Amino acid sequence: MFRLSKFFKNNKLIVIFCSLILFIALIGLSIRSHHQSSVEQYVGDTVSVPQRAISYPIHIVTGSINGLFDGGSSKKDANKIKQLETENQRLKAENKDFRKELKIKDISEYDPISSTVIARNPDQWMNKAIIDKGEKAGVKNNMAVITSEGLVGRISKVNQFSSQVDLLSTNSRSGKISVNIQHKSDNVFGLINHYDRKTNELVISDIDNKDKISKGDKVVTSGLANQLPSNLYIGEVTKVDNDEYGLAKEVRVKTAANLSDLDHVYVAKRNPKTLPDESGEQ
Repeated sequence: MFRLSKFFKNNKLIVIFCSLILFIALIGLSIRSHHQSSVEQYVGDTVSVPQRAISYPIHIVTGSINGLFDGGSSKKDANKIKQLETENQRLKAENKDFRKELKIKDISEYDPISSTVIARNPDQWMNKAIIDKGEKAGVKNNMAVITSEGLVGRISKVNQFSSQVDLLSTNSRSGKISVNIQHKSDNVFGLINHYDRKTNELVISDIDNKDKISKGDKVVTSGLANQLPSNLYIGEVTKVDNDEYGLAKEVRVKTAANLSDLDHVYVAKRNPKTLPDESGEQ
């Protein structure tokens, strides 16, 4: 017994080396075999305990973070899409009732030409815009230019593949568009005089003091004198005052369309039967 213990003491390296060879052999057998030995299972289970203890909190935290940035975001996006779909349906119904009530025609009735604003000069930003449709697409002078919100202007120059739009906010003579102010069941005729850049409002002047107009009244095109179709929505009355002489009313209108931010617009064709003589073209 003494000799055996002495042998192990003197030959530690040999014992360690043999143990290592045996361990490698067991690993090789386990790799070849599809079934784990009981020793391997024990070692594996033992090692897995601390791994689980570490990994579970990490998974929980990671899952929570992913839920906030992924799942939470996806769920929020899905809810937002549903809300938008519901809102879209509601707005469609309201828009239909609104147009029916005000006798405003739908854009599709004008065989609209879809176009994109391709240029705006900073110096003329609120006066003019250039669109990517011209004579080849059927665009003609004085056609109305609209968005889904309402009228934004009219065609003033036509090229083969592009056109110039005079916006409602231009203060040139061509900006004097004839309109109807809808007060209950009455229509009050007027002309857009100019655009107030300080308040971003259209100003309709020379309204007879006898005519009744209230804040919130809708303003549409009259279809007279300027070749624009009638009943194109422009905006609503924000303020009614007497002019500087007290002889007439001055009406301020907030446009439904955002004239400073235009991207996609439509050119509304008008039925030739409703057009005045070419001699009246402005």
